[in-house]
This record gives sequence, C-alpha cells and structure tokens, in this order.
Amino acid sequence: MQPHHLAAAVFALLALPAFVSAGWLRDGRVPVARGARGMTGRRRRALDNRLARLMHMVGVAMLAMAAGLATWGGDQARVAALAVVLVVVVNGLAVAMLLSVLRARRGDWPGDGD
Repeated sequence: MQPHHLAAAVFALLALPAFVSAGWLRDGRVPVARGARGMTGRRRRALDNRLARLMHMVGVAMLAMAAGLATWGGDQARVAALAVVLVVVVNGLAVAMLLSVLRARRGDWPGDGD
C-alpha cells in the first residue's frame, strides 16, 4: 500500500464522525438551540436540520478529499490544490454553521413567519 492510499483511508475514516454528528443533529440529540430566546419547536427542528445538512456536507468534502488523494496521490500539485479547496470548503461550512446558530438565537431566521 502506498502512503497516499493510507492517507486517503485515514481521511475516509475521519469523515465518519461528521456523518454521525449530522445524524445526531437531524434526530435532535444535540441541543444546539437550547437556551435560545423565543425559539419554537419548529424553529429548533429547522435549525437542527440545517446544521445536519451542513455537517453532512463536511463529511462529503472529506470523502472527496480521500478520493482525490487515492486518485492523485502521486501528483503533489494536485494534492496541494485539493488540500486548499478542502480547507476553504470546510471552513466556509463551519462559518455557515456558526452564522446559522447566531441568527437563530437572535431570532433573525430567514423566512420565519412566526
């Protein structure tokens, strides 16, 4: 087994916690919205579902990195470009999660007719 295949396997394994967390968020087992002022049950579920989708996207991005490493592991330029894209995507998703929680806690939820 070549080193880049091992790295790809590690990335694939490290994506599993993202998928598990997404499932927990979708099922409402992670109380992200607890303590939010005036947040209804419907809004809590909407926030949990949004965060679950974003966390699922993190897992998909990590699996894409694993596939890229397995495919292009010998080409350092492609691996470097792939790593930069992964960092930008995952950090962008983290910012989207943070903004979603802050907006929901502030009561500024888009499309909220309550």
